[in-house]
Amino acid sequence: MQSQTYAQGTLIWIKHEEEVWIQAEIVTANEKEIIVKTAEDPNSRIVLGPHEPIFLRTSDVFTSEGLSVLDDLCQLTHLHEPAVLSSLQNRFDIDKIYTFTGPILIALNPFKGIRGLYDEEVLKSFMTTKPSSKPHVFNTSNATYRGICDRRKSQTVLISGESGAGKTETTKFVMKFLAMAGAADGEVTSVEKQVLESNPLLEAFGNARTLRNDNSSRFGKFIELQFRSSGQDASALGVAGENCRLCGARIQTYLLEKVRVCDQQEGERNYHLFYEACAAASLAAGDGYAFPQRLAKEKVKEVTLNLEGFADLANFAYLTRSSCKTLKDVDDVEMFERRIHAMQTIGIPHEEVTQILRMVASVLHLGNVKFDAPPNNSEGSEARQNWEEREDGYRDFVPQCSLSKQLRHAGLA
Repeated sequence: MQSQTYAQGTLIWIKHEEEVWIQAEIVTANEKEIIVKTAEDPNSRIVLGPHEPIFLRTSDVFTSEGLSVLDDLCQLTHLHEPAVLSSLQNRFDIDKIYTFTGPILIALNPFKGIRGLYDEEVLKSFMTTKPSSKPHVFNTSNATYRGICDRRKSQTVLISGESGAGKTETTKFVMKFLAMAGAADGEVTSVEKQVLESNPLLEAFGNARTLRNDNSSRFGKFIELQFRSSGQDASALGVAGENCRLCGARIQTYLLEKVRVCDQQEGERNYHLFYEACAAASLAAGDGYAFPQRLAKEKVKEVTLNLEGFADLANFAYLTRSSCKTLKDVDDVEMFERRIHAMQTIGIPHEEVTQILRMVASVLHLGNVKFDAPPNNSEGSEARQNWEEREDGYRDFVPQCSLSKQLRHAGLA
């Protein structure tokens, strides 16, 4: 748009070094320059060249509840970058973190809890009424569920975003809704419980603290939820058609950040379970860790866990690469018990739980072994200290012979 087409008083957006875009108003405009004043400092004047980027904007609309914000970006009068960013910011400022852009739901991570946003009453409100126009993860989940039940077609939910955007938590809410949606009586079956408990279990082995996120997924996953007809009329949910119920699931993981096990940058942590098991081990008695000590006993199966392979974090090289050892407002012992509860819910036998914990401990002990390159030998290495001579119980958790050879000699996969 040429500069001469702008009239005095035209509302615009102009570039800003810190704020990206700021509100401004045209004072005068000609072929060579545009003079504007900003909303923040109306007495000042900024001179713009005729080819500098500017975008039209509309005046803000206020109601009795404050600044009016749109639920769908497609309703914007001017659909461009500054208008989109401004709309998202205005909604974010009043704790409206969800916004539609057509069929796509945009979610902004508030990095705090928002009271009432995910309550059971809110979840049920999206199940008992027809799809609403309110942007919410439960609304999108409900559209997915109705597509399965009403149209009998497989549905795909793609959750994407940069690190720290909230993908992990959003996935949990989608899975929770879909697991609960078919239960008109509110009763959750063992299958639905197992599907939901897969999340904390996967996070134990694949999530870690990064500089941007205390619970960052360091792997990708593809989740397939399987539904069958429940034989229930969906009229109880306020919609026509037949209800469906979750009957199974399949989870495929890929691209685990394996290097994190060996090293982490300052301010980050290794995978959660390492720290949680070490924290729980500090509370273990002579015969083991009496589970549970944090969770309610009536909700779990009481067992004794062997945690003798774990110790204080300072004893393990893999857990001392960074000075970050704990997470804000997170009890590692309680989280450890949630992982064990997840294993019990999924159906992992106690003997296998014991073996899993021994394997985790073995990884930590392996990290304490240091190797040297022997002279005149480029095909192998030597451990600085003989495993049999260690006095810290290491040999009880790391098998000798074949593993020793595999670690010290190169081979073809």
